[in-house]
Amino acid sequence: MVLKIILENNKRWNVIFKDDDRWQCGVYVPEYTSKEQVKRLEKHDGPELFYLVEGEIVLVLSVDGKNVVEVPMEKNMVCIVDEWHNAYRPNGVKGISLVIEKTNVKTQFLEICG
Repeated sequence: MVLKIILENNKRWNVIFKDDDRWQCGVYVPEYTSKEQVKRLEKHDGPELFYLVEGEIVLVLSVDGKNVVEVPMEKNMVCIVDEWHNAYRPNGVKGISLVIEKTNVKTQFLEICG
């Protein structure tokens, strides 16, 4: 049996498949359009896999919660994120990412200064 799922990009985060209590897959469309809008980073208790499906997305990353770097996602490249993070779509262009993470993920948030 093949399960086909249409990737809808009409909201920030949409879980499209869950494998019990092990992992889940979702579609992520960052709500921000510039780094300056990113005021909060998040960190999970496990790594996330990001894959750029369409458009442009820039990951905003920090190992220590203080020094922030921008990493543009690239086609045909997977990004594994296990640190403080957020993302934006430069100038509001289309940007869709597929994300795989463990289910029941615990998330911490950190306010940052631009």
